[in-house]
Amino acid sequence: MDLMGFNSGSGFATRLSDVPRFWKRTAGATAVALTTGLVLIPSAFAIQWDTGGLIAPADTPAPETADPLCNQSYADDAPRGGPRIRFGIGPRLAGEVGAGQTTPLVKNVPAKRDASLAKLAGDRSFTVRLNRLFMADGKKGIDRFRRMARHYSSRGLKVEIQVRYHPKEEQNGNIRAWVRYVRKAVRAFGPVRGVTGLQITNEVNLKFSPNTSDGAYDKSLNALIQGVKAAKNESRRRGYNRLEIGFNYAWLFRGQADTDFWTALGRDGGKALRRSTDWIGLDLYPGTYAPPAAAIKNYGDAFLEGLAQVRECYMPMAGFGPKVPLRIEETGWPTGPGRSEAEQKNVLRQFVKTTVKYRGTYGLTDFRWFGLRDNNSSGPNYQSYFGLLDDQYERKPAFGKYRRLVDRFGAPSPKRRR
Repeated sequence: MDLMGFNSGSGFATRLSDVPRFWKRTAGATAVALTTGLVLIPSAFAIQWDTGGLIAPADTPAPETADPLCNQSYADDAPRGGPRIRFGIGPRLAGEVGAGQTTPLVKNVPAKRDASLAKLAGDRSFTVRLNRLFMADGKKGIDRFRRMARHYSSRGLKVEIQVRYHPKEEQNGNIRAWVRYVRKAVRAFGPVRGVTGLQITNEVNLKFSPNTSDGAYDKSLNALIQGVKAAKNESRRRGYNRLEIGFNYAWLFRGQADTDFWTALGRDGGKALRRSTDWIGLDLYPGTYAPPAAAIKNYGDAFLEGLAQVRECYMPMAGFGPKVPLRIEETGWPTGPGRSEAEQKNVLRQFVKTTVKYRGTYGLTDFRWFGLRDNNSSGPNYQSYFGLLDDQYERKPAFGKYRRLVDRFGAPSPKRRR
């Protein structure tokens, strides 16, 4: 199957003979526009992943019980509320897909950055996600991130650290060295009051981008499993009970590789991994990475497709049940050439409102936007334009929209409850 899941050789024709076994609603018909043409299918039967968000949840039939590649749509559930969402943002640079950073970075101005974060947070609980702490940077990297964590904590912000299995060449595949590094990270960040969580490894299911995703390195799946277990054990041993340990997954690069990732997590990690995992993070970028913007008709529904698919098909493959919190660990929509600031605002609104609407349905607890500021607002490609601010800290329209959504839907700050 191709990346978008529309290879005509594996399309609806191979499933239509089976669909009467999976009747859910009164038979009808829904026209589904696919890249391979217009296909008329009964709305009462399971359908493939609804790429563009064309079919509303109320009109989406139940998935088939047998779906080994998670190819179907799972977005058929009714919305349900729950606890307020804990919002946040990444204030650091956006990593570029590939071997390393290529676009020059515009110098950071800490005072302007901090003022922008305070404006977004208001009186709500707000988390800064500090990305790109590499194993390769050793003690110096941990010390640098600890200083950042203390700074943000002192300003009343919550802090989450992305601890990357990004080794030096001589460390590649050395899981013992990685576990020692993770334990050092726990000991360094655990005493910092504002630090509430550690994300162990990053996007291990992706193999092609060593700069952004740890799956490019040797034994990365084992690094995830052993790293999560080591982080949780060290946290418990040291009494850092507020540290929530988790890992993330990059959606949707589709097919056998994704199901292999989740199946291997369950097989190799087992109960020990599940007992050590406080949350699972989802990196979800409709309109940027998957699916492409040209395929999307409804951003909110396209976003919902990813949430439902991960919760109801992928996570159970590894034995993670409905009580495991699911976080939107990364989502965003860059501006830049051919991508308007007005559309970024619209997309952000749809992503947030979908998360809020379905937070009880899919156990969603957190939402992190990626990110605060552009790497370079004159850069050559979209990866430099993820910010709600341009590189001179001028606000894009989406900044004000996010501030209002955080104020309306965000969890109250602990200070406010006192």
